[in-house]
Amino acid sequence: MVRNLEDFCNEANAKHIRIEDRERYTGHFNALKDMVYSYWKKSKGLDKLVKGTTLCGGYGDNLKVSKPDEYDLLIHLVFPENDKIIVKADASNPGNVLLDMTKVMEIIAKQEHNKPVFDLLQKIVNNKKQLLEDKLQSFLHGIMTQTLNKMGNRIEVQGEISHLSYKKCGPAHNILVKGPCEYSVDFVPAIKLSAAQLVLAPEQRKHFGGTLYWDAVPKPMKPAKPDNPSFRTSFYEAERSLLHGKQNLKSAIRMIKHIRNEKNKANLKSYHIKTVFLWQVMEKDASYWEKPKKEILIEMLGKLADLLALTPRKGRLPYFWDPKLDMFADLTDDQRTDMFNCFRKCEYVFRKADGNLNDDNENSVHSSFKGSGRNGQKMEKTSTESEQKKPTETKPNAKVESTPVKPNPKPSVQEKQAKPNLADQKKCTKNANGTKSKTTTPKPS
Repeated sequence: MVRNLEDFCNEANAKHIRIEDRERYTGHFNALKDMVYSYWKKSKGLDKLVKGTTLCGGYGDNLKVSKPDEYDLLIHLVFPENDKIIVKADASNPGNVLLDMTKVMEIIAKQEHNKPVFDLLQKIVNNKKQLLEDKLQSFLHGIMTQTLNKMGNRIEVQGEISHLSYKKCGPAHNILVKGPCEYSVDFVPAIKLSAAQLVLAPEQRKHFGGTLYWDAVPKPMKPAKPDNPSFRTSFYEAERSLLHGKQNLKSAIRMIKHIRNEKNKANLKSYHIKTVFLWQVMEKDASYWEKPKKEILIEMLGKLADLLALTPRKGRLPYFWDPKLDMFADLTDDQRTDMFNCFRKCEYVFRKADGNLNDDNENSVHSSFKGSGRNGQKMEKTSTESEQKKPTETKPNAKVESTPVKPNPKPSVQEKQAKPNLADQKKCTKNANGTKSKTTTPKPS
């Protein structure tokens, strides 16, 4: 019997925010990851660039909730003479950088063993020798298409066949798996750069700390722009360090993500939530995260609502690594109003329950974590996107070995309800840091 709100938060973490079939899904994912990676490593030109992967997103941060049906994988690309890439901030696009390959090309033009890379670069840079996002992605799209064709658009794991479909979505190359395990993987290419190549402002440079590497992700502009030299910065490793060791921080993030999923607020991306907490890590003393989960949850729900508020000057969510970029800029007023009302109401419900967790208040809190209350009442739908609810995030067990893969057989023959936005329902969206989203419509990731 739950006796107070803190007990309820602990129970919610144990009962509702859990991973089912973790090992089975992880083994299957590892098999697919290894096979795709091996084909990329065999591709002419790309073979010299591919230098490892990083599991990121909810799994990498240990922030995923619910089913293990969505993975984000950075595929690191490192050019010969990579440290000679001249990185400049893109003044026209906050949070983005330009990659000047002039010195790299001057050196490798004289190296016979790097001729395939030089030939590739000649096709994917402009007349200023700046690397072009769309040209690089077009090349990788061809590689991934060939990869799926060679695999017969299927994979066999432990004697069971799963069918694969591929689509390009934002910066990600997404593979949807249908079979005994159904999930999707975003393969996100990322140019791996060193700390010496940072172009951060002094304050943000301080947050980067002792991290050795960061990435430039070929994220398309909105709308798509041909011959685009602008790449989105990504600081996954530095962010992981900033969130590490903050006792109840990750529990609070998981609870907010779970509430978002249950309320079907797919326009609020996981990276939005993560960014709210990154800013709070800078503002709060380390001891703050040792407070009870309920206190952190209530305050963070309030912070989130404040940022979504349509005030005369509008709330905004600055990108942690370049505050000139507002991560809420692409949201419509209806979307913001819908989410503001949702999270402000949740804040009110939790504050009320914290003062008096009677049966009615407990049922209201319960409804925030599940689709129905204790007595089985159906939770009122709070979003016009309720039919597009997307599953949530958690970290796979790193100790699970990749499952053996057999060769593939040949294929057999403020209170207004936001209005539905059909364009939003159809388009692919990505994590605001440029490394996912993920890929269904619209994706909460």
